[in-house]
Amino acid sequence: MKRNKDTAASWLVVASVTLAHFIEQGLIKSLSVLLPDIREQFTTYTWVIGWSISFVSGWGCVLGLASNILVSKSLGRPSLIVCGITATIGLLICSSASNPLTLLFGLIFFGFIMLEPIITLGAVPQYFDAHFDTAVVICSCGTGLGITVMPILTQMLRDVYGWRGTLVLLSGLCAHSILCGALIKIDAHNEQEVTDDEIWPILSTSARDKPPATTGGYKLISSFTKTLSDLIDSSLLTDIHFVTLILIPSFVIGYTFTGWLIYTVSYAVSNGASIREASIVATSGGVGLTAIRIILPILHKLLTYKQLIYLGSFLSAMSLILMTQFGNFEWMVAMSVCYGISYGILGAEMYIAIKKVTEESKYFSGVAWYSLFEGAGSITSGFITGWLFDMTGSFTASFAILGVISLITVVSFGLEEIWIGIKRKNASI
Repeated sequence: MKRNKDTAASWLVVASVTLAHFIEQGLIKSLSVLLPDIREQFTTYTWVIGWSISFVSGWGCVLGLASNILVSKSLGRPSLIVCGITATIGLLICSSASNPLTLLFGLIFFGFIMLEPIITLGAVPQYFDAHFDTAVVICSCGTGLGITVMPILTQMLRDVYGWRGTLVLLSGLCAHSILCGALIKIDAHNEQEVTDDEIWPILSTSARDKPPATTGGYKLISSFTKTLSDLIDSSLLTDIHFVTLILIPSFVIGYTFTGWLIYTVSYAVSNGASIREASIVATSGGVGLTAIRIILPILHKLLTYKQLIYLGSFLSAMSLILMTQFGNFEWMVAMSVCYGISYGILGAEMYIAIKKVTEESKYFSGVAWYSLFEGAGSITSGFITGWLFDMTGSFTASFAILGVISLITVVSFGLEEIWIGIKRKNASI
């Protein structure tokens, strides 16, 4: 039975999706607050701990490729519950880690929580049509709230219980993601069974005449190929619009956001700020992120999603490049707010862009590919940004590179506009 969209019940689902985003991004930010203590505990390099944390985001985003097949097999809700349990266990392992390897092992388990926002946000089109843009904006507000609230809360818990005790308490918060998953019903995709009559025409005459054992083997291969196709819809990779508007920007956003998310606190501390002041710098980014998403529905009436992504990319580059030019506390807060605004725009508009570029039946696949490339950017940034700091002793070069990379999205969107212009010109000839 087809579900009615844009109903009152649909908005209850939005609350669960928002909470899932709050928990996921809030806990990642909490780990970044604890990064200096963890690095000191294990007496290791900044990039080792930073890369381990970024691996959480990247690993979870790679798992996002499985979201399409999980939902198509009616495993959306069970998967959300299992991810919540696994992530909670992962934080408990991290709290008792005696070396960086054990910490990474726990973080791999914790990384399963990244699959929750992918599945839940990918299910939003099942509940909304006319109010889809507004629903996405509200759901993504959970990211801003998490980044706003969790650094200060983590700092307070750290002062009392230390970083290990803080992780134990945060695992309790993580357990609430199990409830979020249980409250969301996700329908399986409507897939048609492929019959023999549909398969045989594509085979050659010689193949049709092969003995049953061989054709049975072919059916097995066909079934495997179909399952793989459901998991990874490779047709999107040949769509120039999807590549330029989604894939390239997703890597850029993952790279820049993870660099800012993980290393903002460490950067502020390296400039002489106390841990409490550094937490405020991180929190201010969440304030900017939340504020812009509150007014995004108004901006949607004035600007297109492409124009908003252009705006967000320029703000991202400006804030990251200028952040390291002055080391005082007020300037860091101001630039962190600006970056929060930029990501508030980009993080929400990219999901809208996916819906614009793909068909509804391919929306989950689009979200999965977006998450994969975003995860690749996250893992890369976690290593390079921290490594540059260890080599130079300063975050100036690291954050400047983050800012320059932000402009790649502008170039990619420009290439798409050129491509459209060429197609129109050829069509008119």
